Amino acid sequence: MSAESLAQSFQKLSLQRNRGRDPGEAAARGRKRLYLLRGLPGSGKTTLARQLKNQFRGGVILSTDDYFIRQDGSYLFEKYLLNVAHEWNHERARTAMRQRKSPIIIDNTNIEAWEMKPYVNMARENGYEVTFQEPDTSWKFDIGNLTRRNTHGVPRKKIEQMKERYERNMTVAKVLRA
Repeated sequence: MSAESLAQSFQKLSLQRNRGRDPGEAAARGRKRLYLLRGLPGSGKTTLARQLKNQFRGGVILSTDDYFIRQDGSYLFEKYLLNVAHEWNHERARTAMRQRKSPIIIDNTNIEAWEMKPYVNMARENGYEVTFQEPDTSWKFDIGNLTRRNTHGVPRKKIEQMKERYERNMTVAKVLRA
């Protein structure tokens, strides 16, 4: 894929409005918003997170992957530390909410509803509106493309398993029932 076509693909990342609401509308009225990004590895979540952050002053991007970034900037995933990393990111979200940051953008795969429940509960406790957002890339469910594009070396088999578990049409009620 040429650099030009890659750039065009990223320009097509959707910032679709959730249920017809303008994301800037909440910020304009002083509402606090939590974006829960969802998508398979390599689908464009981090690019979408950066676009959202650039759209709103004071926004913060929180990713569990940040836990695995070493001091030299390299990424070293340790599966046995995944639960610790998620708790660490939950605490960062709690702190950001206490500081009334908005929007808070959670840049995780969030494949299944239960994974988002701690964030949704925090949002409800702190008066944040929740928006579920997926990248609108043409390859977001294309296993071959995702295997090539993901930056953390997630193997094809793992991405296939994640795709099989991917829950669609996410809502706050669905998350709370998880």
